Amino acid sequence: MALSERRARILAFIIEDYVESAQPVGSAALVARHDLDLSSATVRSEMKALEEEGLITHPHTSAGRVPSNLGYRTYVGSLMGDRRLSSAEELTILHQFHQSAVDLQRWLSLSASVLANSLHTAAIATPPHMVEVRLKQLQLVELTEESALLVVVMNDAAVLQHTLQFAEATTQDQLTRLAGRLNQQLEGKTATEIEARVPAAAVVERQVVDQVVALLRSEEDAASETPVIEGVRELLRQPEYEGDSDRLLDTLEAVESSRLQRAIPARLLGSNDVAIVIGDENPAERYRDMSFVLSRYGPTGGAGGLIGLLGPTRLDYPDAVAHVRYVSDVLTELMRRFYGDAEEAGGPEEDQ
Repeated sequence: MALSERRARILAFIIEDYVESAQPVGSAALVARHDLDLSSATVRSEMKALEEEGLITHPHTSAGRVPSNLGYRTYVGSLMGDRRLSSAEELTILHQFHQSAVDLQRWLSLSASVLANSLHTAAIATPPHMVEVRLKQLQLVELTEESALLVVVMNDAAVLQHTLQFAEATTQDQLTRLAGRLNQQLEGKTATEIEARVPAAAVVERQVVDQVVALLRSEEDAASETPVIEGVRELLRQPEYEGDSDRLLDTLEAVESSRLQRAIPARLLGSNDVAIVIGDENPAERYRDMSFVLSRYGPTGGAGGLIGLLGPTRLDYPDAVAHVRYVSDVLTELMRRFYGDAEEAGGPEEDQ
């Protein structure tokens, strides 16, 4: 969505003011606070246009506006600055890790605690596992003329099965040849890499490949182990939950470990990225008014986990990204140093 420079500035100001105050933002307040060289009437006109584009919304009878999920997404995608922690902030975080015992579980709890206390919201960390789930082998076993058992073996030794129903008759010889050809083409590939290949022309082959991708995806999601959770009290102190007992109870259920484990959108993360999932971008209903800010930690190609934040959509996203990115780097360096690959370490600095 293309915004004029003036409209983009006003949207950014609305979001940043709302994040800080948790109160709807009015045009007069914007002009006064940011010393805008614009009249309140002009700002109101621009705010009306932003509302028509779905970037802000008008809550109840208030004269002010609040950001929508689309507004936050636009801000995160093109308007927010690239915040980096100061040297003093980095040293404070590193000092806490240097005071901790050499123990992975302690590091995970400390990581989540650091993030929760820094952003005043809930933080999560998952134990390490193999980051990339890849196809090792697939087999197709005829059940009937129009059905077959698909057996998929992953690089993490997991074996998953699924019964396929075909619209046309197939024989075991055809299925064996298809499995052999697909193994040659797909062995060692991730779900994302398989999806990027040229789509199959044959209906049966396309159906098999689609199901292989689905099984790999399910294993990626299942690989996210029970997370460490810190900062629930911090989260519930946010203004969004004051006087709203139903929302508070819903949030308590949302941060329950088994529900959270299933809802963490692990598949959206690249190896070195910070992923932001805002509101209804998460398909799980109870997280529709919350946001995740997540990053992977761990050496490239080795075992790794997830570290990040869960809070209301009214998050300070630049600050959240900066903290999550740095704590992820610290965890990665610690794993290299104490669990191997130390000679290639190049993350956070040595003790100061």
